[in-house]
Amino acid sequence: MKRSLIVGIVIIFIAAGAIITLTKATALSWGGPFQTVIPCWNEGVIWTVVGPPRPGVFIWTASTKTYDYGPPSRPGQYGLGLAGPPYFCVVSPYPVIVLPGIIMTMVGTSR
Repeated sequence: MKRSLIVGIVIIFIAAGAIITLTKATALSWGGPFQTVIPCWNEGVIWTVVGPPRPGVFIWTASTKTYDYGPPSRPGQYGLGLAGPPYFCVVSPYPVIVLPGIIMTMVGTSR
């Protein structure tokens, strides 16, 4: 059981690395209220769902350029920024629950 968990996590990292390597690095603008904010098990990562007018599923990381009011912290808070390649959020290591999204490269949030 422990071995299959380790194999699953290694496969996730290899797949994420391949996706990031093969993805053309372009900036995607996004913005709107955060509808869902979930802290991830992989340290320094937050998974978010952003509502209209520029909706999507985005992931904040410790490498994201973050402005004055910090990273996304709660639903209802507004955010605006740029996003890049796909990324992932490990919600639970056992059982393995992984949520995909697009990494935020820059973010500004409301109070």
